[in-house]
Amino acid sequence: MQQRSLILGLLGLSLLLVAVQARGRIMGGEEAGLNATPFAASLRVDNAHVCGACIVSATKVLTTAHCVYRDGKLLAASRLSLRVGSTNQYAGGHIVAVDSTNVHPDYYQLQNNLAVLTLSSPLTFTERIKAIEVAASDDALPAEGSEVSVAGWGRTTEGTTSYKIREMALQVATEAECQEAYSDPAGDSFCLAHELKEGTCHGDGGSGAVYQDKLIGLTNFVVGACGSRYPNVFVKLAPFSEWIQEQLA
Repeated sequence: MQQRSLILGLLGLSLLLVAVQARGRIMGGEEAGLNATPFAASLRVDNAHVCGACIVSATKVLTTAHCVYRDGKLLAASRLSLRVGSTNQYAGGHIVAVDSTNVHPDYYQLQNNLAVLTLSSPLTFTERIKAIEVAASDDALPAEGSEVSVAGWGRTTEGTTSYKIREMALQVATEAECQEAYSDPAGDSFCLAHELKEGTCHGDGGSGAVYQDKLIGLTNFVVGACGSRYPNVFVKLAPFSEWIQEQLA
């Protein structure tokens, strides 16, 4: 298998994977408009941004499970919070506490890499705070070459860290491209291709992949260095539709 570089925002996160490296964040793209990504939240540990998360109801957000672990242990919900309603990871909107965390029961080494966080109080929806619809079990992945929108907070192509959320269009990779990069893809993954020195990276775990106003995936990891020729790997949400809906009930 090619060397993997995880999209991790958690410093010191231990995973039992060989040749894993932590890297940067969204590379390239443009700053998103104030109301362009109202479902996006900044997931924070001890009030510092670590990952993205997606608002899926007034009391629930969806992220990747690896974002809520450190040194192989699940973080206490009391250490987690989210900034919502702002494109700025440092200011604006408001901070909401996390009441509890529900990790997918089969999560292991980036497989079934999902967690639903329950907020301590319901969100009030506005133009800048909205839930996004999640792909249903019978929703097919967009055709190869289709553009999928991905947004996250992080490093620009110049190597500086952007405090504003950045949005960019990636393309659904061919099966051959995905298998070349990631030789053992599971049925819960898909790949999005990008230009060199662009794409997702460290701090983007849990950020949403959106197609036709529907959340179809979450940023999982990259292969090799950030911005390499290999496509980025995402959690495919359609196969988890039943589990996700159970958490929202």
